Amino acid sequence: MAHAVTQAAERHVVEQLCEGAAGRSVIPRLRTLSPQLPVSYSFTPISQLLALQHSPCVSLLGWDTEQFQQWSQEGLGYWTESGGVPPTILPRARLLLVGYITDQPTDGQHDGSLYIRDANGCVPCEVLQSDCSCLESLLIFPCWIYIPTHHGGGYVEVLSPPIPVTQPEVAANVLAVSSFITPESAILYLHNIKRSHGCQVSVTGQVSLVTSLVTVRSKTFFFFFLQDTKQSVPVIVQVPSKLFWYQVLNIGDTYEVTSLALSSLRGSSRQVFAVTSSSLLALCPPLCPSCPSYPVTENSEKLTESIETERSSDRPLERPTGRRSKESKTLTYKGVLTRVLNAPAGLYELDGALLLCTAYTQLPSGGRGLRVGARVEVCDAHLQQSPSPLFPTLVLSSCLRSRLRICHFSRLNTPCSLSSGARHLYLHLLFCYRLRLPEYLWMCHVIDKLQEKLCPRLVRQSCITRPLSDGAQGPAEKLLFPILSSWSNGRRERNLRDEMVTDPHDCPLREYSPLPPPWCLPLLAAFPSLVTTSKNLHGEESNRRLHWSHYLLRSGDLSTPHVLLGVLQVSSSGSLLLKDQSSSLACLVLPAPPLTWIGCVLEVHHYHLVTENVEVKDDGENQRSRTYAVFLAQDVRILHSSHSSSSSCPLARPRVQPPAKIPRPEASRAQRHLVIERLEGRCMKPGQSKELQFRATASWVDIQRPSPEEEDREAKRPDEADKPVSKVTLLFSSSSVRWFHFLQPNKLYRLTTTGETDSGVFERLSAPPLDTVSGPQCLQVPAEWTLEDVETQTLSPGPTIILSIEEALKVSSGGSLLTVSGVVSSRSMCDTQITRPVPSNTHKVPDAFLPFGVSIKVSLIQPQSHSSASVYLDVSGGPYPLGLLPGATVILQGLERKVSRSGRVYFRSVPTTHVSILSPPTEDLGHAAAPPLVLFRQLAGTPAPQQAVCSITCVLNMTLYWDCSVCGSSFTQGACDQSPSCTSRSGVFRAKAWVKAEDGSGEIRLYLQDEAVWLMLGISSSLWEALRGRVLSRGRVVVKSRGRSEMPVCMHTSIVCDCRWCSEDLH
Repeated sequence: MAHAVTQAAERHVVEQLCEGAAGRSVIPRLRTLSPQLPVSYSFTPISQLLALQHSPCVSLLGWDTEQFQQWSQEGLGYWTESGGVPPTILPRARLLLVGYITDQPTDGQHDGSLYIRDANGCVPCEVLQSDCSCLESLLIFPCWIYIPTHHGGGYVEVLSPPIPVTQPEVAANVLAVSSFITPESAILYLHNIKRSHGCQVSVTGQVSLVTSLVTVRSKTFFFFFLQDTKQSVPVIVQVPSKLFWYQVLNIGDTYEVTSLALSSLRGSSRQVFAVTSSSLLALCPPLCPSCPSYPVTENSEKLTESIETERSSDRPLERPTGRRSKESKTLTYKGVLTRVLNAPAGLYELDGALLLCTAYTQLPSGGRGLRVGARVEVCDAHLQQSPSPLFPTLVLSSCLRSRLRICHFSRLNTPCSLSSGARHLYLHLLFCYRLRLPEYLWMCHVIDKLQEKLCPRLVRQSCITRPLSDGAQGPAEKLLFPILSSWSNGRRERNLRDEMVTDPHDCPLREYSPLPPPWCLPLLAAFPSLVTTSKNLHGEESNRRLHWSHYLLRSGDLSTPHVLLGVLQVSSSGSLLLKDQSSSLACLVLPAPPLTWIGCVLEVHHYHLVTENVEVKDDGENQRSRTYAVFLAQDVRILHSSHSSSSSCPLARPRVQPPAKIPRPEASRAQRHLVIERLEGRCMKPGQSKELQFRATASWVDIQRPSPEEEDREAKRPDEADKPVSKVTLLFSSSSVRWFHFLQPNKLYRLTTTGETDSGVFERLSAPPLDTVSGPQCLQVPAEWTLEDVETQTLSPGPTIILSIEEALKVSSGGSLLTVSGVVSSRSMCDTQITRPVPSNTHKVPDAFLPFGVSIKVSLIQPQSHSSASVYLDVSGGPYPLGLLPGATVILQGLERKVSRSGRVYFRSVPTTHVSILSPPTEDLGHAAAPPLVLFRQLAGTPAPQQAVCSITCVLNMTLYWDCSVCGSSFTQGACDQSPSCTSRSGVFRAKAWVKAEDGSGEIRLYLQDEAVWLMLGISSSLWEALRGRVLSRGRVVVKSRGRSEMPVCMHTSIVCDCRWCSEDLH
């Protein structure tokens, strides 16, 4: 029975091979590996291997279980020694592989790689040791690994030398062909100008160096150097049929090479030897005396020790200053590949400690065999120390003169990520901008962060990592272009052949300067933690039951600039959001951005980051916090647009997206143009609805569209003003609230319907307003309609009149609502509103921040005239307005003018008041005229701001103390005195003082508080902070002018209260 099964297995092999007598010769060869043909093994044609084997596997013919387990344990050596989590071993498959090794794939193009071919197909292979004799011979592969690739197909890693089925023919003796010369004689021959033209020579020598296999302009070549005891001579191999020599040549072996011709390097007068189509390569005994060899480093710890020894013995350790240039060290290194960091960028980890960068060379076969667990050898690589703080200290980089070889294939079940060469973005940018290694590493880090932020949910992976075929810049290149172009200025284009041949060697890796990151690209989830929040609040921002603080961070204040980047989206409440895959960040764009920005990737370098905190006593939530970004539209760059016609990677838009020109109306959609005249604020819809709404007053505009024949003539004429047809009140609710932050008064928009072709739909859906007897028609804008910006000439200002503070204080409103503009000088809470109970039927307002019923008092100033006014805003009926901060310029539309009992004019909001921020907070108000200078005797009856130059003659008393931010009790050593009943850990620092001052015309008493006390003392901010900390340890310090005090803090404060000249603004 067993004999019958064996015969059946033999017939199966012979039938599958279809190689006649050669196929029948396979059976005896198989029996040399195993006495009986293994019944459990099945022959696999290459076509079936590629089509059916979708997971890595290993086939070990003739191995028993004990041998396989020992082989597996040896593959886990690094992880066993380091104590790391061991990966899985390759599963065993019982497959027979028989075929020919060839250097020519099915498409017939020689590329220097080896392939296994049979009658059914062809598969790439990697061989540890190869020679010319096995080429085009029928072979049995007893031990091999199959690795499928992500792009389809796979390749074979040959573990042991294949067994020839038939004895290969012995080539004629090379020595009988020609006489050989040594490398020393070959060098003399190169420089001999009297040599005969067209003659060929043969050279014998030891291989000292094999460069990378390079493809430039569809031409593949490499160099190897033959040396003797005195000289080395370069030989270029560029004949397609001889490129497989790259797989055969071993450094340190001696070869005889015949029929070498002379060749000049492209773009250079340098002469080298070139392999011809008739050249032969033969291995011969080593030369005597032997040539010098170079040591190989096989351990990262030994490498580190040797570097430290060299640095300590050669020169003292110096502290690096600036970007000082350093010179790399050239060496050969062997190590285990422990991690694939970024295969397309050519970044790998060796021995868990060393970074290997292969970007400056071209990996043979696209990096086949570079899997985790493989042992590799990098010859003539450059070692750099700390080129970038973002990567390990030691970085080993291979240049075009380096060679990377696999010493042992990985035995782990790990995939192989093949590099796509220059078609990938990393290498495209490297060669296009001629980057050095520190610059390249930082660029890789930024692109990785960009992918982490956007891919794959927001932007396609291919859009980021693949250069555009038409030469346009993709989002990653557009992001990096300003700094990459500044680095590449003045750098000459690389000469690849000279880098491979010239001595002394010169390449971009020879010298380097450590590079601190120019800027970083953090996730949006990390931005709230960037705002430096003090533990304690400012006194003017707290009251009895509610404490409100804000912290503002400017992008320029960060030691390493942080770039704000994300996709612009709109929330259901109409708020703007920047979104990446980690989180979303609310933002305020000034002025309102174009509608076409929705869905685009925005990049912002200059911005304000604001965090606002609210602490509420007797509130279950206790504390609320909100972080948002404020930036200008002119500081925005659009890296990726969702409105481009390209489906693979839309083109980047200009710095500020222009509005669309007026196109012809689509036949299937009715549309109409309108000009926004006035906007109202967002508020909750009446009744039980949980949705927001807002209204806008607009005018329909009838725009005459010229015919195609008239477009040229109309373009030459000056545009006639478009006349308004009728007014309309647009009501936006539900998801149409998303247009709120994009609408601006006096701008032209196009409103387009869906599924309607009759333009009369706008009149049919319009109805008279319900709250007035007569007025413009009211149109409820359906959520599915679209709104677009339209490019037009500047329109004349609408009927809305914007008043300055000085004008608003004098005007008689007559019951109408006013629009006031000014600069926010301060903001505070109104205690009378806090105790208002929350109605049981009140729905939660979207994007609400302050508690229900809270109103705020905003003090507006007009810097030019020093006029000021108080505005009371009830912000509980709608979303919290972002950017309402001290120093911001605002327009408040829809205010009531009120007069207090004392005759003071103030303003109060209504539910539809619209808060519009014109500019972010600024610290520089010096452009405003200073208040008039007066004498003390002139102060009576002058309520307007004044200033006086005076001398503080005496500090009558000064009190420095801390109050609990929750209950108002004393706050000492970081805790409330009412603890444990009060668990607050934040306090409010207060300072107040009474001083005497005189200016020569009289003497007055001044009451100073908080920062005015600091200005009076005239001490530095650091000393003021230190004083606040010392006061915190006691809770309260009182200083009175009564002689010497025994308390050190009081004594020190008394000393700094010495008289000095100062200038104070008196209000």
